[in-house]
Amino acid sequence: MKRFCDKFIYGGIVALLIFAPLAFGSVHVWAYTIMELAVFFLLLLWFANQLLFPSNKTLEWVKTPVNLLLVIFLVFIVMQIVPLPTSLVSLLSPLLFEDKMKALELLQRGADSVIEAPAWIPLAYYIHPVVVEWLKVASYLGMFFLILNTARSKRRIEILVTVLIVIGAFEAMYAIYQVFSNSPTVWWWKSRVGKSHWASGTFIVSNHFAGYMEMVLCLGFGYVVALKKRNKLLVSGLGGLRAWFQKALGIFSPESIQPKRILFFFLSIVSGVALLLSASRGGIISLGCSMLLMSILFFTKKRYRKYGAMALGLCLITFIYGLHIGIDPTLNKFKYSNQSLNRRLYTSRSMIPMMLDYSGTGVGWGNFRYIYPKYVPADFDGVSGSGYSHNDWIEAGTETGITGGLLIVMTFIVYLVRMIRIWRQRRNHFALGISAGIMAGLLSIGLHSFFDFNMHIPANPLTLAAIAGIGYSAVHRQGRGYSESFFYRVRKITLSRLRRIVMACMLLFAFGAGVFATGRHFLAEINCPTEWNSTMNLNWNPYLTDIQNAVKYNPSNAEYHFKLAGYYMRTRFEDETFRKEYNEHAIASLEEAVRLNPVHGIYWYELGKRYSFKSYDPYGYINRWLPLAEKCFNNGIQNAPKDANMLFNVAWYWVWRSSIIPSSEKASHQSAEGNPPGVNSIVREDGIQIFQELFQRSLKLTPHRWKKAVDRVWEYFPDDMIVLGIVPSENENLKSRVLKRIAMKNG
Repeated sequence: MKRFCDKFIYGGIVALLIFAPLAFGSVHVWAYTIMELAVFFLLLLWFANQLLFPSNKTLEWVKTPVNLLLVIFLVFIVMQIVPLPTSLVSLLSPLLFEDKMKALELLQRGADSVIEAPAWIPLAYYIHPVVVEWLKVASYLGMFFLILNTARSKRRIEILVTVLIVIGAFEAMYAIYQVFSNSPTVWWWKSRVGKSHWASGTFIVSNHFAGYMEMVLCLGFGYVVALKKRNKLLVSGLGGLRAWFQKALGIFSPESIQPKRILFFFLSIVSGVALLLSASRGGIISLGCSMLLMSILFFTKKRYRKYGAMALGLCLITFIYGLHIGIDPTLNKFKYSNQSLNRRLYTSRSMIPMMLDYSGTGVGWGNFRYIYPKYVPADFDGVSGSGYSHNDWIEAGTETGITGGLLIVMTFIVYLVRMIRIWRQRRNHFALGISAGIMAGLLSIGLHSFFDFNMHIPANPLTLAAIAGIGYSAVHRQGRGYSESFFYRVRKITLSRLRRIVMACMLLFAFGAGVFATGRHFLAEINCPTEWNSTMNLNWNPYLTDIQNAVKYNPSNAEYHFKLAGYYMRTRFEDETFRKEYNEHAIASLEEAVRLNPVHGIYWYELGKRYSFKSYDPYGYINRWLPLAEKCFNNGIQNAPKDANMLFNVAWYWVWRSSIIPSSEKASHQSAEGNPPGVNSIVREDGIQIFQELFQRSLKLTPHRWKKAVDRVWEYFPDDMIVLGIVPSENENLKSRVLKRIAMKNG
């Protein structure tokens, strides 16, 4: 039974390495849910296999220099969602504390009853993405652990390596087929390749396909080196042409390893060509740098310098073959490299202030996309399309602060230093080849991550974790046959009966919590999708019952509450009673969304809009709900200051609002008569200044909407100077257009 479990776990690892890239890179909820559940189940089975058999006197696992760092990192992410005393949070992350207290204050103003200020709050702005991303990271590290503790023979290591190379070759051939196909697809889904002719394999985006191919190509070349074997053949004594003929026959003889090496060398070339066809500049440059470093590594060992030359030769042959079959789209894309590189570097620089503002503990793992709108440069936003920056390293630093960023960098460096130190001591071709290829793959994907978000495509970090485990096992392998062994260190715990019970209970609790969190997220997304899922036909405007089911399954996802509010906001009734009821339902859902995620600008804007519709409360409408709506608008703009639509819509509101506010003279007259001034003491001139400024900011971002803005202002304030005040001062061309339209209206 024990041996069967071990084989089943190993088979599960192989199946996952095949499934992850083929399932669209496991980028969608259904795919990464299967991946996470499979890894958690295999981990449960591995520990059960160690704990439940009385013959096992100890629980042991491979001890690496990064184990502790990885565990600390997982614990650190968990600490971001654990409520801590508010005094401690204000010390560790003052901006986060300030934002949460401001949100609570606004919610208290809108509540009919008093909301008590919490004594404990978490260090993350929004808990839901922290949980989702933590489960992914746990599954990647689980794969690393499983491979280290199951790949305990040369045969098993070779099977894993062969599987990865074969899947990479399939990806490469599938990608080449896509490029030269008239109607490229990724399985049943219409591919993005289209007219661009950029290869993407079974991945959605070509850059992420390139990230996968980098690792596989380096591993493939390393395996070619690992297959080097001395053939002890009898010398026939022949000379001249007959000796060369005999040598050629020996290369392709059944006893020779050479045909296998030739095959894998050819597969590496095919993978390299597919990488070129992906037109991923970051991937191509990163691979070139890593292969150069690998060649330098081989040049440092006297008997292995020819493999350094082979690594450079592989790059050259791949490029020549790529030119032969046609890589014109790739070469054309490189013509615009400076512009693209400058934009990505510009985005990376814009993230540095955010990282410094939250240098202590970060904004929360997975929270980057919600906080970054505050820091978006006015002239370029390189994040909003995907929600990720094109720099995984800096993004991780913004989400985990200096502490988490240092843990990630230290893990990467410590692993590579350990591998290089052991590598330099080895003389075995298998250990040298596999580990060199894997180190090159790690360096390549690490460099590529400075220019893309490969680590957010689950298939890539899962494969990265797998090859890291393979490399560590391979470089520590020695001997052959029955004398085969591994000289890495092993951690052992003596198993008493009490320890078995305690560990089994902890294991079941951890497994149950992981399955529960993963399963509820999946079930909720099936009812009400909020994550991008282009390959499944899901209803993005679900029915009320489906949204309510999603909220029931996962109430911590603010987007479900926002969608629930959206359902009520879209429904129209002529009956005033129903309009009031649905508006109150929308307000309740939006307030819950804001509680869960207090830094999403659109939530605040929609909540303010709903407050401004509470005209059915005549006693509090002017003095309570409108000022509260304006506070919400301000909060929304503060959290998304470059959102042109929000700026435009809030300015639109203020045009109407200014028309019902008394002017400064009238306000002074009312005050003299003893009438109380407005709640915010805002006069008409203040309101005009507010909407002029907002329109200026909006039209600076989207100048094509100027006609609507002009018509709106003219409707309430037919004054030339007031209308001209909405035009950005530096835009003389737009100013002349507005003057012509004003002349037409006066005409």
